[in-house]
Amino acid sequence: MVDIHSHVLPGIDDGSKSMEETVEMIRMAREHGTTLLVASPHADTQYSYDSTHIEELLAEARAFAGPGIELVRGCDFHLMFDNIEAALRQPMHYTINQKGYLLMELSDLTIFPNTGDLWSQLEDAGMTIVLTHPERNPLLRQRLELIQEWVGQGRYMQVTGQSLLGLFGKKAQEFARQLLDLGLVHFIASDAHDLQGRPPRLDQAFQWISENYSPRLAELLCVEHPAAAVRGEALDLSEFPPPLMPRKTGFWSKLFKR
Repeated sequence: MVDIHSHVLPGIDDGSKSMEETVEMIRMAREHGTTLLVASPHADTQYSYDSTHIEELLAEARAFAGPGIELVRGCDFHLMFDNIEAALRQPMHYTINQKGYLLMELSDLTIFPNTGDLWSQLEDAGMTIVLTHPERNPLLRQRLELIQEWVGQGRYMQVTGQSLLGLFGKKAQEFARQLLDLGLVHFIASDAHDLQGRPPRLDQAFQWISENYSPRLAELLCVEHPAAAVRGEALDLSEFPPPLMPRKTGFWSKLFKR
């Protein structure tokens, strides 16, 4: 599996607190089936994004963690004007593996009326927008039509794996599953911050999607789509979403009776 969103590097945001914890997080990810992990530190009003320091930490983490898992740089990019200006100056600087896909985080307090216009500026400069964890944003949970509009315009959605399992609360869980029902999820990622509460594991979400939707959908969301993003390739949506098994509860069960 390929995990495009994690906070595994130590001491630079609200994720790992030490290199020891970082190494254990990487090993946990590897032991549970992740073969490539994107370290995506925050870039927001609280945390600065120093790519030189991040690369130094990545090199150190690679050396300690050993073989079996690849580490690349990304960014949890908060939508704010300073970030927009910086990204337009260096279009690949904040993107996953510096190949064009940009993890985009929106505020929980407000959604700018010109969000789409700001994204268009980034897209015109060569970036591809991946909106992170919309299911955990209380404003977006009330604006399904906005997510549908953005997806229709070619933007992508990344849901946190643990949201599907209820670890971010019932509202996030229900909305995440609704987005899956509607074919509005393109990536599953861990958004890992530590070893216990928010661990770097995708295997549980992969299994849940396989059992409740289809193994093919799990493969697309946890392997093929994120791998394409790391390589900077366009997503192949020709079979997306694939035919789905009805879930035991919720939207699909109302249409298909087992």
